[in-house]
Amino acid sequence: MPRIIKPAVGSFTASNITIDSSGRVITASSGAGAANMQMVLFKQGPTSGTYTSGPNASKFQAYLGAGGGGGGGGGDGPSPQGQPGGSGGFGFYAGPVASGTGYSFAAGGAGNGGPGTPGSGGSGNAGGNSNITNLAVANAGAAGGGGSPNSSNNQGSASSGSAPGATHTDINRSVLFGVSGIGDAGNRGGNNTSGNAGGTGVIAIFDDRG
Repeated sequence: MPRIIKPAVGSFTASNITIDSSGRVITASSGAGAANMQMVLFKQGPTSGTYTSGPNASKFQAYLGAGGGGGGGGGDGPSPQGQPGGSGGFGFYAGPVASGTGYSFAAGGAGNGGPGTPGSGGSGNAGGNSNITNLAVANAGAAGGGGSPNSSNNQGSASSGSAPGATHTDINRSVLFGVSGIGDAGNRGGNNTSGNAGGTGVIAIFDDRG
């Protein structure tokens, strides 16, 4: 087993260590890896504010989920169902951040369901986008359309939101945040019944300030 014959004095966090061909430690210093990441914000929508990066931070990580669209309300007739809303985009983001800098953020709210009314049902509302200015964005689910007399039972769903630039999108958001229904699409209403609201958006931010 090679011996470390050059001492490295001091304490190091997320260390950068260089070892030569003889197994000797020749440099050692603290790094700025994921071991330094600290959670600095964790919220459900709708909410907004300013995230200020740590004074020595250079990297951020974030989970962003947009709100789901509300389902359309039902109308009259033999097939009066509204259209389901679209689910909100969700993803994990990582990248550089400027130290000691304020970034505005928002976690989108849920889109309301449309009313069920005689004749044609009302459309739902789109969910709200979630974003960290200049760093990350998750787009909301679209609103479901209202049902009309004799409309088809199979209207499909409104468009789902996206998570452009996300490193990962295949994440169980409910397990991560401990809340069910995050960013879910709102169900459609039936005969003269209102559609359901979509799921709320979420945001969690980490940086390497520690």
